[in-house]
This record gives sequence, C-alpha cells and structure tokens, in this order.
Amino acid sequence: MLIADLLTCELAREIVEARLRVFAVTSPATVAAALAARAVGAPRLAIAAGFTALDADPVPAVSLGEAGLLAGGVAVRDWAPDTFGLLARGLVGVAASPAQLDARGAANLSGIGPLGRPKIALPGAQGLPDNGPSRSRVWYLYATHSARTLVERVDIVCGPPPPPGSVRRLLTPAGCFELTTSGWRARWLTPAGPELIAAAPGLGIVLAGGEPLRQQPDERYLAAVRGADPNEVRAIEFADAEEAGLLWELAAEREQAAPRAPGVGG
Repeated sequence: MLIADLLTCELAREIVEARLRVFAVTSPATVAAALAARAVGAPRLAIAAGFTALDADPVPAVSLGEAGLLAGGVAVRDWAPDTFGLLARGLVGVAASPAQLDARGAANLSGIGPLGRPKIALPGAQGLPDNGPSRSRVWYLYATHSARTLVERVDIVCGPPPPPGSVRRLLTPAGCFELTTSGWRARWLTPAGPELIAAAPGLGIVLAGGEPLRQQPDERYLAAVRGADPNEVRAIEFADAEEAGLLWELAAEREQAAPRAPGVGG
C-alpha cells in the first residue's frame, strides 16, 4: 500500500504544480490523484473520465465504475472528441500505462512480438497515437519497474516519441523520471530505486548520484487521497493477481455498504 499511496500522491502533486485545467483519468489511482489534486490545490480541475465526460462533479469516493465521477450518473459535457481536441491543442494532462514504454518515449499497447505476428495480442493503440505527438503533459504510471515493460525499443509503435520540449514523466516503484533530449533522467528515487533501475536497463537511465529520495507520501496529499478513495481501490493496481482479486472484493463490499450520494449509481 505504501507504493500505491506514494505514487498516487506524487501524481496528485504534479497535477497541482502543472496548473492543469483538464486531466484525463485512466485507472482508479489516477482518479484518486485527480480528486486529491482538486482538494489540495486545483479546485477548478476538470476531470475527463475514461476519455468520456468533462467537467464532472465527483462524489468524494472512487467507484469501481465511473458513476462516481458523473453528476447524476450522466455525462455533463461531451464525449471523447472534447478530450482529444484539447489533447491535440496541448491543453490537457493524461496518465497512461501502456504495455511497453521505451528509451525514446514511444509507447505500445497493441502486441508483444514482431509486427504482424505478435506473441501476445493486446487491446490496441487506444489513445496512444494521440498522446504521443501531443504537447500536452503525459504521465506513465506503473505498478512495477520491469524489464518487460520498460524497454529499449517498443515492439510496435502505437504512440510515437513526443515532440521536443514536451513533458513526459514516468512514475514507478523506483521513482519519478523525466524524458529529456538525452533520455530518461531521475527526478527522485525511492530507496529501492537504484536496484530496480539496474534490473531494467532498457530505458538507459544513468544515475548521477545524489538524486533526492522519497520514502513516504506527503501527509497533506495522503489525507486528500484517502478522502477521495476511502475504499482503497487504488491499491488494486499495485497488487499481484491473487491479492488484487481479494482487494476488488473488499472494495466492492465497502462501496456497497457505504451511503450513496443522491442521484449517483441509481
């Protein structure tokens, strides 16, 4: 749970510091981070839920679905074109977790293996073709710092490397990294960071020594994350398969037992 809290809180902090007006959420942890950012320092932040509704009015809980983000359970603005239009103009932040991310900042969510004959078929490019060339801020959030995911070259380019000057950041249990003209560089590390980086050399991260360490989440952000996600749905992303199943069951039980806000979830 510590890594789940640390990375969720750090994403929330970065959303606030970036002064974003719109943030597209793609997972429970990114929902919790966006809601926490609203509570701490970005009260006017619009949340694009799963690339659907904008300007949502969330209840203070993270639903297993998206109903908790939508006022009255329905979209209050437009659908995907609204978000992707802003993304193309560089006006929205987004967090994603592609199957592969490489040393150039290219991303893959289509398949593992040779193009046209993948060993593993995946869902498809999703929004990565729009994320890659956009000047909007993009964060990559991973539950592991793995050589399977963080590679020298992606097998299939779904999202191309970003334009020069674009902000691309990577959050993993090893720390926070930023894409520069000379590759990925550490902004801060966890205590396990150097060992994890050495075990996944594909990104070519070189540590200079003296990188700042993060061991605990900021208390102010942690309180906001816990307030946004009292059922701890965010932890599911950072658990192995067996534990994740148990956490889903616990979160569902807590959500069903909690009082519902008027007009949400039927």
